[in-house]
Order: sequence, then structure tokens, then C-alpha cells
Amino acid sequence: MKNRGNRAVAALALGTLAALPGLSVEASDTATDIRLLKARLQQLESQVAKQRQEAKKAKAHAEQGANVAIAAVAKGAPGGPPPPPVFVSFKNGLFVETEDKDFSFRIGGRLNIDGGAQSEPELGSASNVGIRRARLGIEGKAYKYWNYKFEYDFANAGLAGVRDAFLAYRYAFLENYGVKEPIAFQVGNFKEPMGLEQYNSANYITFIERALVSDALHPSRHIGFAVGAGAKDWSVKGGVFSTSPQDTLTAPLAGGAQYWDLTGRATYAPIHTEDALVHLGGSFRYHRPNSSTGATDAFDLLVGRGTRNEANILGTNLLGTPDLSCSPTVLSTAGTIFALGAPQFAERSCLKNSTAFAAELAAAYGPFSAQAEYTYSHYSRDATTAAFNLLNPPTAGAIGTALFAGAPGGASADFSGYYVYGSVFLTGESRAAAYKGYDKNWNMPGTFGEPPIKNPVSKGGVGAWEFAARYSELNLNNGGLTGLNYLAAIVGPAPTVAQRSLIALSNSGTIGGRQQNLTLGLNWYPEKGFRLQANWIRTLGVVAPFDRPYINGDHSNVFLMRAQVVW
Repeated sequence: MKNRGNRAVAALALGTLAALPGLSVEASDTATDIRLLKARLQQLESQVAKQRQEAKKAKAHAEQGANVAIAAVAKGAPGGPPPPPVFVSFKNGLFVETEDKDFSFRIGGRLNIDGGAQSEPELGSASNVGIRRARLGIEGKAYKYWNYKFEYDFANAGLAGVRDAFLAYRYAFLENYGVKEPIAFQVGNFKEPMGLEQYNSANYITFIERALVSDALHPSRHIGFAVGAGAKDWSVKGGVFSTSPQDTLTAPLAGGAQYWDLTGRATYAPIHTEDALVHLGGSFRYHRPNSSTGATDAFDLLVGRGTRNEANILGTNLLGTPDLSCSPTVLSTAGTIFALGAPQFAERSCLKNSTAFAAELAAAYGPFSAQAEYTYSHYSRDATTAAFNLLNPPTAGAIGTALFAGAPGGASADFSGYYVYGSVFLTGESRAAAYKGYDKNWNMPGTFGEPPIKNPVSKGGVGAWEFAARYSELNLNNGGLTGLNYLAAIVGPAPTVAQRSLIALSNSGTIGGRQQNLTLGLNWYPEKGFRLQANWIRTLGVVAPFDRPYINGDHSNVFLMRAQVVW
């Protein structure tokens, strides 16, 4: 190519010279001119080569300078090379993640503003507006395998405001055996894996409040250790748990031991698509009270006392057992009931253990869905201790003439409850698309998230509209000892009418009451993270608990509304 270029230059030069008018060239002169042109051409080629060499050196120098600058920046940063780029999103709180996904964190929260009113024939009408939940939390991942979360509810004061607070290590130990999702080892304060509705985040349950049985017989958060594994369509999780920041008191009796739980849950979704779902699940819980009392373990020993008639903002409680720790109850002849909390009474716990089993089912097809749960709880008690408390009552002291009765229900007690509900998205969304397997939610697998909204208001749509109806029942009544069997030993062979009725009320069984509710709900999801809800709750029937016979046969009406934002 170079020689051809030289020839072309020479030919062009000769042609130019030949074209000049009046030029007479001799053969010798022509040869001289050709030599001069070749010499000039060589000079030009030398200059071009020199310029090319200089340009090449300049480029190499520039690249070397850039590399030196990069190295200087890297050397100046402690710990080696500069950090990798990060991904930042504001779609669901503040989310930041490194490019390699080894580090991440998210700052989020929720706000529930509730209002409601009730018409209660026996307890009277009531209304209230307040903040049900106001939570702020941070969660994320560090060094690829470590996960953490801390969440605080500002609607509760002090330690009671702590919600999720845990650390987890996740690693794919069984990847060679077909289990690709990492196994999670979790320690801290988090939900015990039992049931579907209680285990599911309150952000995404269908109704404003959970059903009666979920509140009364399914535990919430406790401090413990758990192991979980699973995939898209199945999950297993189990752990050992003890005290909770939400306990009224966390310390056991002097010289005693704290209560503890052994809890496990398994789920399977044989059908799991964007439009169809069948979910099956089962769970169990073994509870050992040890030295705990009704004050330190109210959920297990005062069953149903914390249940708020599926309307927590109003604070109405219709059910509740006596203290199942067998702490004696003082019944005056005038009918006034005194709960003794002195240590000499509280230490006489006769509950050996309790065991609960729960079955769950959820299904969805297109916009239609259904969900149901049933829970059975068995309390095993020491009948000898129960009889001792009855036959050897402590002295009345300053209270006056009194009857002492304890151990309602005898050697065992059985409670149960269930709910069933159906829902339909009037705008065509499917609850199946909101289902989260272990791959999407390792902390609470086999639960539901927010349904995708087809036409949000921000894009000119009407959002998502859902209508739902639920029937729920909780039975805390249990047959057992008849108080008349012990009447002679306590008050003699000729009790008064008042004494007879009080003793029978206390010892004829574990009378925590029985209730059936019907709830109708309407939900509007205008945008992702926003929801407005309205519930109407009708108490279909109440069998009164032992201490409130006047609400027997009660039929109340409750209307609730909630504005919710989750970010």
C-alpha cells in the first residue's frame, strides 16, 4: 500500500509538470526532476512517520496518566479498591443495594389510623379514633449471608414497642440435594411460626383485625431461635421461644424458671400460579409454663383476656378464662371477686403444659379466594395440686368471710376455634399473585403480600376494590369438676344460696365463654402501599364467661374504618 501511494504521488507530480503550458523538457532534465521529486517524497514520508510516532507516544502517555490517577484514588481509599456502584430505589421505602447484592438495607414503616363505634347492649355504646400502629424499621443484608431487622412501634411505649428484632444467617447448605434456597438460622424477637392469619403481616390480611381464634390461641412474637428451609411451593420452620417484650412482666418467680415454647409450621402449595393457588399448612405448639403466672404469661394462663372482639381500637373484651395457673381466687359471700397476686398463691401453679394444633387452607382462582383455619388447644394440669388448693385454702385475712376456689376445670381443659372467609376483587386482581413462598419471604413463608393493582389511580384507574365476608368462632368453655363436690369441704354441709352459686360458678369448669362473629369488609387499594378499609362486625351469639354472666346472649354491632400506608 505504501509503494502504491508513492507511485501515485510521483505520477501526479509528473502529470502536473507535463500540463504546464510552454514547458519544454529534455530527457535529461526530466530525469533530474524525477530525482528531485523522489527526494521530496521521501522527506514528506519521513515527516509523516515522525508525526505518527509522536501521536502514538502521546496516546500512551495519556493512558499511563489515567491509570496513575485511578491507582492514586484506589490507594487513597482505605481498605483497598473503591466500593462498587449501588442501586437506590424509593418505590418501597428507601432501598439501597450494592451491585453484587452482598450488602443492602431498607428503611420502611407503616401507619394504621383506625376509628370505630360499637352498639353493645350490655356493656354500652363506645367509640374511639386512634393510631393502631406507627412503626419504623430497618432491615437488610451484610456480607451476603447475614440478614437483620429491627422494627419499633411508636404506638406502644418502652420495651413493649419492640417488634421484629433479629439476626439471621442464610446459606445454601443443601444445594447439592436440590434445595437451592438458603437455609435460615434466626435468633432474636420474631413471630412464632404458627397459623396463617396470625403469622401473616397485618399489612396484608384481608380484614382490619384478625379472627377471634388467631388472637386467642396463636402466639405472636417471642424471643427465640428458629431454623427454616423451603422453596417456591413449600416451607418448613421451627424453633424454641421464651419471653417476649410484649409480656406484662418478663421475670419468673424468685428461684423459678421462665416459660418456653416449641413451635413448628409446614406449608405446601400444589397449585401456585399468578391466577390460581391452593395452599395447605399445619402447625403445632408445645408450651411449658414452669414458674410463670397469669401476670408473667397472660397469653397462656388468662386465655382470651387479650382478645378484643376483632375491633382492637375499641378495647372491648367479651371472653376470657380464669387464671389457669391455679392461683386461688377469693369469692366473697357478697359476690365480689378478688384476684390474689401474693407470691404464696401465685407459686401454686398446676398447669403442666399445653399443646396446640392448627390446620390452614387457602385457595384462589382469578379474583375469587377463600381461607380457613381450625385450632385445637389442650391444657394438661396437675389434679392433685388443684385439689390441694381447694381443700386447703389459705386464711381469709382482712378480706373477711370468703370462699377460696382454685383450679377451675380440673386435670385438663380443651379450647378450640376456627374461621372461614371468602373474598372477591371487583376489579379483577388475584390474591394468588400476592402469595409469597419461601423464595420470596424466607422470614414468614407461605403467607400473602400486597396484591398487584391493575389500574392504580396515578395512571388514571380506579385502583383495586375487594369485598370479603368472614365467620369466626372461639370456644373457651370446658367441662370439669363440679363445685358441689368440694362444697362441704369448704363451707360445710349447709351452704347458703349465695355460697352455692359462687362455688358452682368458680369450679363447674373452665368457663371462658364462647362467641360467634360475622364480619363484612370492603377494601380499596388506590396505589401500591395504600389501603382504605371498612368492616362491619356482628356478634351472632355469646355464652358468657365465668365473671360476666350479664353479657350472656349479647348481640353487638361494630363498625370500623382504617387508613393504612406502608412504605
